[in-house]
Formats: sequence, C-alpha cells, structure tokens
Amino acid sequence: MKQESVETRSARWAVPLAGYALPTLVKFFQARLWIAVLLVVVVLGSGFVGATLGADYEKNQLCCQLSAFQSLIVSAKERLGLVTFYSQIGQDKWVSEKIFPGVKNGFFLDVGSGDGTFNSNTKTLEQKGWTGICVDPHPKHMEDRTCQMFKEVVYSEAGKRVRFWTGGQQNLDSFWGGIADTLEGEAKRIIQTAPFEEFTTVTLSDILQRAKAPRFINFVSLDIEGGEVNALKGFPFEKYRMGALAVEHNYQEPKRSEIKALMESHGYKRVHTSIQDDFYVPANS
Repeated sequence: MKQESVETRSARWAVPLAGYALPTLVKFFQARLWIAVLLVVVVLGSGFVGATLGADYEKNQLCCQLSAFQSLIVSAKERLGLVTFYSQIGQDKWVSEKIFPGVKNGFFLDVGSGDGTFNSNTKTLEQKGWTGICVDPHPKHMEDRTCQMFKEVVYSEAGKRVRFWTGGQQNLDSFWGGIADTLEGEAKRIIQTAPFEEFTTVTLSDILQRAKAPRFINFVSLDIEGGEVNALKGFPFEKYRMGALAVEHNYQEPKRSEIKALMESHGYKRVHTSIQDDFYVPANS
C-alpha cells in the first residue's frame, strides 16, 4: 500500500475542516479530548474501572437523573480530580450536570447554607465560576467562599421575633439550626437540651433586593429544617424566576404537599425526588 506523506495527510484534513467556524472546531477537538481522557481512565483502571463506573451510573441515576453517557463523563472528571461534589445527596451534581451542564456563570441562592464545605449544595458551583447568596444565621467555614453572606433567619413575613435553635455550635449538628416552631423529626428530640436565640425574621424578597440579585436565579437550595414552606411564601415569584429548586421535605406532611401546590401555582413542576429532597424546574422546560 502506498504510504501518503505528511503534507498530503495534512492537506486531506484541511479541506473538510476549512468550512467549519472556529467554535465548531473547538467543540470538535474538545470532544476528542474527552474521548482520550476516558481512554486513559479505562487503561489505568482496567476491569476495576468498568465495575466502579457501573456502580457510579446507578448512584448518579438515583441522585441526579444522569444518563449513562453523562454519568461516564462525570465519573471520569471526579476520578481525575477535575471536580468535587460536596452535597449530602447530590443536589450540586444534579443542578451542575443535569440541569445546567456547561454553565459557568450561573447564580444561586443557598438558604440554610450551614457549613461552607461540609454537605454544601453550592461550593461546587462556585468552583465552576458561579456567584450567589448564602443565608444562615450561624455560618461555618466560609473562608474560601465567595457568596454574599446574610446571617439572617428567613420567614414568610419580616419583623417577626422567633426563637431559633442554634443546634449546638461545637459539633456537626450545628447545621441543623432552625426556627423552634417549625422544627421537625429528629431535631425535635435534640432541641430539648439545645440552646436557643431570638432573631427578627426577614423574607427572601428582602434578601434578594439587598443583594441586588439578578431576576433569573439558576438554582435555589432550601434546607432550613421545617421552615421551607414559610420561606417560599416570602419569595417574590412575580419578580424573580428560578431555573431549579432543591427543597428539603423530610417526608413531612402536609408540608411537602403544600410546597408542591405552591410551586405549581407559580409555574413549576416537580421532576425528581432523592431521599429527603424534592427537585423542581419551570413547568415549560
């Protein structure tokens, strides 16, 4: 067989590529780069990778609705150290990889942000380039976070004096803080000996206005131990739109049904459930 020269081969490739715009060429080579990366992972891990990728797919499907291909890409990035997900049950992975893959300039609202790293639903988003708002009366380990921090207690109305359970700030239970009257589940048992503080409530409308938030908020995370319904009642749906919402329900009724009815009344639909959280997106998406 006649062996073609380097010049001939280069010319042969140049002809079909010449008609493509630069962005298309970038995507062309990016796609091939990822294929190469995946091949490296497979070669390095041999059969072990096949087994673990299968387990990863099952986990990613349950937590985040990722397809087999999406799961393969995400697993490769995690194993190569290109991304880390910090959330408890995959909330950050769901919004980052399922709802807004490739988005690097999104905006989030993290209500009940707690620890800046441990079980954080939004640290991964910041590491991708997102900006946002974090709300928690007792934030911890926020030194490497860039979100606007509001040390507030949110409710359906502003100016209400409430007793807030501090959760015991010297241990991991500290992220369980919440308004005494709305606490539920395991928290009710713990609060018998836990300290309380008094706060004056604000609404999410107040916070968004003070933060000069954009009218479209890509992701809202809501985890405030039973106070989620009241917080959502103070959200200005007429002024701001959500791209996605992860909200804790802990299987508590009628709270969970009230959240669903409220979100549907404002044009959102529940698309996923993972353990104690429900996930919503715009109904027309």
